[in-house]
Amino acid sequence: MNIPTILIADDEAITRKTLRDYLERRIECNILEAQNGEEAISCLKDTSCDVLILDIRMPKKSGIHVLDEMKQMNKKVETIVITGWDSDLVADECVKREVEIIPKPFSHEEIYKKISHFLEKHGLLVLKKGN
Repeated sequence: MNIPTILIADDEAITRKTLRDYLERRIECNILEAQNGEEAISCLKDTSCDVLILDIRMPKKSGIHVLDEMKQMNKKVETIVITGWDSDLVADECVKREVEIIPKPFSHEEIYKKISHFLEKHGLLVLKKGN
């Protein structure tokens, strides 16, 4: 069975670390991290990601820019947008791009449930023992 790859793209190191630690305790997966939009785009070009957890407000390139570049690359990656921006404009942009948005602060369990549902649907979910 293939081990899924999850890319966490967020400029806040603590968000990346805590989410990574939580997911690695729960499921078998490879986790990549990007601290800005340019790094996220580079990771998407260089690797095959199954899930992208994407912040909207990041340096160098915004999350919306990352989504648009991903579409140009014809990459179909299950994407969950996380953002501290409470804006109808951000929500509209995410709906247009057919991605789910979860406002910050979020619970790790909420992210885990969305990811595990997707991975299970595609036969990629392997839980760690004890979960």
